[in-house]
Amino acid sequence: MIFYKETYKGEEMDRILLIICSGLSCFVVTAIMFQFMNSRYKRSIQKKFVYTLVGTASTICIMCINLLNMSLLNLLAWFILFGVSSCFLYYEDADKPLRRILESEALMFCMTICEALGVFLLQWILQIAGVKNIDIIMSQCLNAVFSALTIIFFYYMVISRLMKKGNIPYSKAQYMIYSIMLVYSFINLLVIIETFAQGRINYLCVINMGCIVLADLYLLCFVKMSDEKNYYESQVKALEQQANMQYEYYLAQGRKYETTVQILHDVKKHIKAIQNLYTADQENTAGEYANEIGEMLKPLIPVEYTDNPILNILLTDKELLIKEKGISLEIKIDNVSLAFIKPIDTTTIFGNLLDNAIEAAEKVREDKNIYIKISSYHQMAVIKIKNSCNEVTWKNGLPVSNKGKGRGIGLLNVQKSIEKYDGNLKLKEENQKFVVELFLNS
Repeated sequence: MIFYKETYKGEEMDRILLIICSGLSCFVVTAIMFQFMNSRYKRSIQKKFVYTLVGTASTICIMCINLLNMSLLNLLAWFILFGVSSCFLYYEDADKPLRRILESEALMFCMTICEALGVFLLQWILQIAGVKNIDIIMSQCLNAVFSALTIIFFYYMVISRLMKKGNIPYSKAQYMIYSIMLVYSFINLLVIIETFAQGRINYLCVINMGCIVLADLYLLCFVKMSDEKNYYESQVKALEQQANMQYEYYLAQGRKYETTVQILHDVKKHIKAIQNLYTADQENTAGEYANEIGEMLKPLIPVEYTDNPILNILLTDKELLIKEKGISLEIKIDNVSLAFIKPIDTTTIFGNLLDNAIEAAEKVREDKNIYIKISSYHQMAVIKIKNSCNEVTWKNGLPVSNKGKGRGIGLLNVQKSIEKYDGNLKLKEENQKFVVELFLNS
């Protein structure tokens, strides 16, 4: 009697384990699919709990179908579920529901392949290790766990990068963490397989495998979201820095306008004074007076360097600042059109690069100089800025700034503006000179 009772309890526990493993697999696929759609599309419904309910219902529904052991029905249910979800629960600005459906189905297909790949990988490991006596229920649990882990790591390390939306970079630290977690999970599963190798049943090991799957899913998601958060924070800093530059620039123009108003306010007095000097036969004094007024007006009148009026104003302002700091300046501009560069990009590109050049040249003890050359090559505008500098520290092909928090944001702004014109930026150091070369497609 006791024997039959224990057998019944064992069968009941096995059934519960199979249900849990099935639910775990369905949960992983559903979580990844909805995470993909949430990151790539916009939600049609503002209430978040609706998506939680749909995700939960999807997991339970597919789990029930999965327990019927009908592979084709299970696969068909997945495709229908996520096709409908992507069509009605999400949208895009340029709405293309067919594309959303196809992308979701493509991801579902990839995860189906990963699931099969996980089973194949497990069987290969068992064959290499010569393990043949694993209990059938433990073996099914291992299949579910290996499939889930294969889906998780393949999605975060490959699929999410190939199908990402936007230009969010993947850092080396992110891949390093992914790799460490992959190795850690693999070693843990090898230890569990060794426990199952003698045909023993260990429910705690099955629970441990489930914990490994859930931990990997959420930790990988956390690392991905953390990297995206850092990226967007850097973008916000870049925009703030660009806005501050624009604000400071307009403040400078405001001060210049006030000076102009003051001079124009007294212009009648100046003209009358010059007339009186000529009337009194003091031509030399009148000429000197006129020259003084001309010098006063000179900083207020931008030099016509190019056909880009914003660049002319900016170069005129920077030239005055450079001379005030005791830095020699040489500007050479060929017959090249720069009118295609938008005002905000003109200020961002030239403002940042010239500010960096002035800051670097100012720190040099002797031979402080800045050289600017603008020329053309085929349909490209070629800008070269060369300035004297102290020794430059480089990291990953970029100069390391010592400005502390927010360092490098100006250069990030420059690169983003250059990309708008299919351009290219080159930075190098030669003969104690820092050289910036950039190409802009007109």
